[in-house]
Amino acid sequence: MQNSPFTGVAEVGIVGAGTAGLAAALTLRRHRRSVVIFDGGPARNYWARQVHGVLGLPGISGQQLQTLGRQQVSDVGGKIVTARIDEAQRDGDGFVVCEADGRAWRVERVVLATGVRDTYPNIEGFFDFYGSSVFVCPHCDGYEVRDQPIALVTWSPSMLPFTLTLTQWTRRITIVTDGRASPLGRDDRDRLTEIGARVITKDVRRFEGSNGQLQALRFDDDTTLPVSAAFFAIEHTFRTALAERLGCRLRSGGCVDVDEHLRTSVDGVWAVGDVVGEEQLVPIASAHGVKAGVDIHRTLPLPTGELPPS
Repeated sequence: MQNSPFTGVAEVGIVGAGTAGLAAALTLRRHRRSVVIFDGGPARNYWARQVHGVLGLPGISGQQLQTLGRQQVSDVGGKIVTARIDEAQRDGDGFVVCEADGRAWRVERVVLATGVRDTYPNIEGFFDFYGSSVFVCPHCDGYEVRDQPIALVTWSPSMLPFTLTLTQWTRRITIVTDGRASPLGRDDRDRLTEIGARVITKDVRRFEGSNGQLQALRFDDDTTLPVSAAFFAIEHTFRTALAERLGCRLRSGGCVDVDEHLRTSVDGVWAVGDVVGEEQLVPIASAHGVKAGVDIHRTLPLPTGELPPS
């Protein structure tokens, strides 16, 4: 921009180009609002061979879903910038958001769609099967492995509730702690025994199988655990660094605190998707983006002269 300290200006800046961020961008552009969406890297489900439970899109992959969403946003004039946003601050009645390379954008509203960061098992072969037969979300992928033998790789306190959730789809569950002691007390261990889940604390050498289909976990003592799939539940952290820099209030679990409109505690800032701590499902992320987009539109002034460009 000539004679401007900013790389660009827009009514709304959206940080994160997963399902929630793209849905917000699409909704706002369809209301003819100027939007810039910052894509800092692949969405959480980018590696999923199939994204399940999305009405009307059976069998779509994570990559296809993101590509389709980006195309829809581009088709209605949304600007997508490949950039990581490292800083954001209040600037009068709007905000300045800064890319990692120092370029700055001036926006009137901010949407945080920054998601969560998963901790992956440090086990050989994990990424050969992640998204195909190794999963993080039972609500998303449990149905596809119903009644099959599965491993749950975890050593976190969530071991028991995660296992209980999985029993909706299968009772053939083996918990694998990869050399760590179980964090559960006597009563919780008894509960696992009641539902038929066993715990193996041996070190895992690698995941084994072919063409994305997991067949077994091999331990350091060269024994194997034959399985058809695995889930992992180690730790995930909400990506709230930008929210905290803006002064947004967090909830006790570490997610961004929002109201029923997805507004944060900071006027002019919304948060959508996994970062707000609700069920981490694609349809919910999409609904968040749409709901926040409509709400943001209503907070912006209506045009008084010529209509904005489409």
